[in-house]
Amino acid sequence: MLSLHNVSKRFYGLTALNKVSLEIPQGEIVGLLGPNGAGKSTLFKILAGFLQMDEGTVRPSTPHWPLIGYKPERLFFPEAMRVIGYMRLIANLDNLPRAQSERRIWGALEQVGLRPMGQQRIGTLSKGMRQRLGLAQALLGNPDLLLLDEPTDGLDPTGQVEIQAILHQLQRAGKTIIVSSHLLADVTTLCSQVVILGRGRLLYQSRVADALAERPQTTIHVDKPLGHMAFLLQTLHPAIRTYETHLELHGEAMLMRRQVLAILLAAGYDITHMARRRATLAEIYAEVTQ
Repeated sequence: MLSLHNVSKRFYGLTALNKVSLEIPQGEIVGLLGPNGAGKSTLFKILAGFLQMDEGTVRPSTPHWPLIGYKPERLFFPEAMRVIGYMRLIANLDNLPRAQSERRIWGALEQVGLRPMGQQRIGTLSKGMRQRLGLAQALLGNPDLLLLDEPTDGLDPTGQVEIQAILHQLQRAGKTIIVSSHLLADVTTLCSQVVILGRGRLLYQSRVADALAERPQTTIHVDKPLGHMAFLLQTLHPAIRTYETHLELHGEAMLMRRQVLAILLAAGYDITHMARRRATLAEIYAEVTQ
């Protein structure tokens, strides 16, 4: 487990991270969410060792610091270099022993499906292939912890699914993976935990399944516009949200379903459809960060 306690970082008087404390279990895929400026990239750089925190502690569950692989959001590749040449350059910068480097290089390319492209020039690769190459260079040292900033950004749906499959395979191999992404649907299907930052603070942490289950809602559709009835319904509970011809009961407001139905029927409305569903991660994110 990776444990962060009161991690803080300031730049020229501006607070990028403010006493962030969280625990990241080993072998999990954790989604790191937050608006621009929330502190996600700063946290990644601290975990990767590129930035020193001003306050706080970061501790692994083992006596030795885990090997870390990092893929930043933007990677600038030498266009004229071949894939294998680039990977050899990274292996050299990582001080990998020559006896191991070739095996590690081809193994990493195999993991991400780029082995057949080893002799291809980087300038000819698609964006999806470049994302795979960025992941391959992060895997070179056989890290215990992977920090991936927007690993599926700009990919078509097929490319997103392929990257997700690779990450699930790495998780099954025991890797701990932290993924920063603005694609909430990806986080829902990929990650087992979600962490939301806002203005440098930890706003929310939960298992994804628990987060979706703890915020159910009931949607009620009626046969005509709610009009002034919308105001009356909103006064019953703050978690009742009204729209032109339907309303939503969130959380504790769901206990008032019978009362709401009675009010609507007494006012001459017909109920055309009613359904209960789980909240989406997008709805949870909007609620937490508003």
